[in-house]
Amino acid sequence: MTIKGILLEIASRKRGALSVSPQDVERARRKISKMWNSNLPEVLPPKLAAGVDGSRNKKVYAGYVVYALGVASLVFEKERRKNSVINGDVDILKPEEYSDSRLRNLMGILEYKGALSTLPKTELLFLDGSIVGALVRPNVFLYEVKGEVKKFVEELFEELKGKFSSDKIDSKDFYPEISKKYSGEDFVVACGYLEYLEYLLTIYRLLELSVRDGKSIVSISKRSNSRLYRLDTVLPDIAVLNFLQPPPGYSEPFEFSIEEEKKFQFPGKFDEALRRFKFKTFFLKMKEGIYKVELLGNISVEEAISYMRFYEVSGYNYILKEVHERVKITSSDMEDIIRELKFRGVTGREALGE
Repeated sequence: MTIKGILLEIASRKRGALSVSPQDVERARRKISKMWNSNLPEVLPPKLAAGVDGSRNKKVYAGYVVYALGVASLVFEKERRKNSVINGDVDILKPEEYSDSRLRNLMGILEYKGALSTLPKTELLFLDGSIVGALVRPNVFLYEVKGEVKKFVEELFEELKGKFSSDKIDSKDFYPEISKKYSGEDFVVACGYLEYLEYLLTIYRLLELSVRDGKSIVSISKRSNSRLYRLDTVLPDIAVLNFLQPPPGYSEPFEFSIEEEKKFQFPGKFDEALRRFKFKTFFLKMKEGIYKVELLGNISVEEAISYMRFYEVSGYNYILKEVHERVKITSSDMEDIIRELKFRGVTGREALGE
């Protein structure tokens, strides 16, 4: 028998293992009936709306990684496309260790800088994913960096803040300076920590700009680990909602700060600065899909839903769908990029014919 046949046999034996008990289903239904509003606000167009999304891909070689990053933004005046910008980056990370964490931060820098550049051009900005999730997601560089390395990097970060740009990853300009002082794992961790600080700075400046200039940010997540509504003792709220499929509508919103979402310490002055921002969050179903929505700014939940309904296509946000298609980096794209680099690397899997 093939491995596929064995795995299908195992899957057959485990059929139904992901079901929810009748008692838990009934309990969740009662909770949802109390917090779910089936009356969606009327469809209204914002004067100006924009969307930003980022993408990343990589090819792993023996000991290093070639990566590609992209970010796209689109500004709409009601139904009409008004402005479009695409930006990207291609480079090598070496060694491969820590590359996943670093790539997440590097893409975040580029994506949130795209948002920071786009926000002044619009009154309403749609983002793919959760801003709060992006901030509180555990980051390896909070714990791996040594005291001496940390101090050195934080001094470089003060210099980076003075050179902060809106369209590129500024941390990369400091790699040569870091390499003069550190090598091996210390070099990688120092670079990663500086990138993480730039990542936090970029998000902070985006949130600060939104509050200062009265701009609204609506972030939409297709997945979420949040259990704010406590619909189940184990499963996240969105999993229960998708299982039970309430009618089109939205949940009673929560207002919360990052302080309430997760207890841990951001580095330096970021700890106080980031905790002061307050968000409204709720789950929304316009047609088929259920999404977690976070709002920052003076926009009300009803206004946000009215605007999202205006740009709804098959239950999702058309602007975000459009920017996703424009910025998506495929495996085929990666192969073309590597050919353009005239790069001849070894993946270590050649002996397997891969």
